[in-house]
Amino acid sequence: MSSQHGFTLLELMVVIAIIAILGAIAVPAYQRYLQKAAMTDVLQAVTPYKTEVELCALEQGSLAGCSAAQLGLATLPPSTYIANLDVAQGVISLSGQQALAGLQVTLTPELNRDAGTLRWQQHCQSDGAEPTLLASCRSILRDNGNDQP
Repeated sequence: MSSQHGFTLLELMVVIAIIAILGAIAVPAYQRYLQKAAMTDVLQAVTPYKTEVELCALEQGSLAGCSAAQLGLATLPPSTYIANLDVAQGVISLSGQQALAGLQVTLTPELNRDAGTLRWQQHCQSDGAEPTLLASCRSILRDNGNDQP
């Protein structure tokens, strides 16, 4: 009598089912990880622009002259995740690409002349209706938890 070698069809199907289930769990988790990493890159790229707007607003007492051209801000160096970035009247607008495709972010400063403070309001919008992307955007770009949800 000869002995059989190898796996049965049922055993192979069970292994494929296990791999599919693990993949269904791992892929969304990995996508969220990539989005958070990309949003951290956006935060790092936007911070110098926020600082320049804050200095301009506090020195002038107004946001009227706080635009990229008037501040002499350098253009954004090539970025993996930011397609374009603009500063106009203190408002920083950017659009995402690659892992952040479809994401539009607006950072609006609110100047309190009496207190001499400036707070940022962020607005994240996504064309692709990606709730995890919007949640990552709101979480990473928040201003001490005082931003709009």
